[in-house]
Amino acid sequence: MKIRITIIVICMVLMLIVVALIDSFNHSYSDTPVDSDLIVLVGGDAGRMEKTAELYHAGHADYILITPVIESETSSQSTALAVAHGIPEDALIKDYEATSTYTNAAITMEVMRARGMTSALVVTSDYHIKRAKHIYDKVNDGSIEFRYISALNADGERWHEGGNSFYIWRSELIKLWGYRLGMYRWSE
Repeated sequence: MKIRITIIVICMVLMLIVVALIDSFNHSYSDTPVDSDLIVLVGGDAGRMEKTAELYHAGHADYILITPVIESETSSQSTALAVAHGIPEDALIKDYEATSTYTNAAITMEVMRARGMTSALVVTSDYHIKRAKHIYDKVNDGSIEFRYISALNADGERWHEGGNSFYIWRSELIKLWGYRLGMYRWSE
């Protein structure tokens, strides 16, 4: 009897591992952009700024929150790069404090509440969208409608088409499960 229970438990654990691994490859989620109060650029890859500028010029929002802003000539999330993409500086809301996806989400909520905003397009890389959606939905109390828009990398490729796809996959798998287990609370 004990052997049978042990085998069943091992099979269940193996099934959970297989399901988790299969789920870890699915990063294709992206909403259709709609007009919103704000576009949120979650700092990271250069492709995110390009997608944000595209959405802004298509008229989906009048304001862009860059979280966090890093002012340097090589940064993909700087005021200068936004202006170079044709976004006027007075349309930018700048956050200099975020250090993680969790703090991106918390600061976004603060900014939106302070300005009476109720909808936003959250722009991030295609590989990061699942984790961003998880934490933004967790931080949101239901008062704000978030839509998640995936951006390709600077070369116009999806996450799995680049040379570092294994590293991206492994990193996101670990980080997503860390967030799912609530470890983000201690990462700050």
